[in-house]
Amino acid sequence: MEYIQNLSKTINYIENNLKQKLTIEEISQYCGYSKFHFQRLFHQVVGESVGQYIMNRRLAEAAKALVSDSRRILDIALEFGFDSHEVFTRAFKRRFQLNPYQFRKSGLTTEFVYKKPIDIQYLKNKNLNLIVDMEELSLESLLLKGYQAANGSREAILLSWSKLRNNIQSNENGDFAAYGVIQYPDSFGLDIHFTYLAAAESIHIHNKTDSTLKEVILPESKYIIFSHKGSTEDLPLSYEYIYGVWLPKSKFKLRGSYDFERYCAFWDRKDRDIQICIPVMNP
Repeated sequence: MEYIQNLSKTINYIENNLKQKLTIEEISQYCGYSKFHFQRLFHQVVGESVGQYIMNRRLAEAAKALVSDSRRILDIALEFGFDSHEVFTRAFKRRFQLNPYQFRKSGLTTEFVYKKPIDIQYLKNKNLNLIVDMEELSLESLLLKGYQAANGSREAILLSWSKLRNNIQSNENGDFAAYGVIQYPDSFGLDIHFTYLAAAESIHIHNKTDSTLKEVILPESKYIIFSHKGSTEDLPLSYEYIYGVWLPKSKFKLRGSYDFERYCAFWDRKDRDIQICIPVMNP
């Protein structure tokens, strides 16, 4: 579990430099991965982007400072890297539903309010063996249509699948594959926001004129295809293994800013054959 050690080391680095300006280039270099690889790995393991983690940790420490000492709110904001009182107040209220003055006045000290640093034991406990098989294949380009999740939350992703299911032709002609396509931006900083599309080939879509349908073309490429066992809730753990263990030790490099899940039997809920497809190229 070398990647667990690397992430733990990197989180300690972030904690030691929480009051300093941090960049994704600096952090990923310290961890020993490319910034694109590191962001994917961090998000899959921790559940949020590097930028979100840093922001929430800074706000947590600033919240403690508001309650524990009497310095000006602006001084605390500047100490934790916020450029102005206004920027700090907006971020703080989004996080705690109170502005800094109200929070200080409330005297809240309950531990659940604060985001603690992630420790290595948490990372180790998440490590499960959910990959049962893998193969290298070249796939032709594929045109898909489907519904984009409003954000990356599990609830929004499930809603996109529900919309797709409601716009699928009946299963009289047999089962077919459906796809969960994750697309990443070509450029990013500490924050990275991916899009998720629940999709199928156009032939299976009932109402093709639905204005909310999105279209994506998966390009012809070489893929490493991992067979995932278990529920969709455990998918992040398989991604964690792929990006944290397998990819760094393989001969391949990531190709493109996307990957996708292929659900081999759309109608059969009992058949949980899920394939994670990672586009790669030789070094």
